[in-house]
Amino acid sequence: MTNLNSRTPASFLEDLIDACVMESYFREHMAERDLLFHDDVAQTILSGSFPADPQTGLSALLSLNAPSHPIRNKLLRLTADSPDLLAVIKQEGKV
Repeated sequence: MTNLNSRTPASFLEDLIDACVMESYFREHMAERDLLFHDDVAQTILSGSFPADPQTGLSALLSLNAPSHPIRNKLLRLTADSPDLLAVIKQEGKV
């Protein structure tokens, strides 16, 4: 997950979903490292600006991968800020 620019949209979404699942299990650990995703993603999806059309909605969701977007930047920090837990989980998942 070190270079999100070269990743496909599907890979970005997979990383985002993985982070949300990890937050479900390790919320306190991730909160201590400012790596929470649920609220930010939910706010994006539930905001009035998020389009109902699936194709446009996907584009809006992928906009979270913009270089200056906080969600993207948290994804970049995920394994570096938690080498003892989240990095191990991410590595184990690449079987």
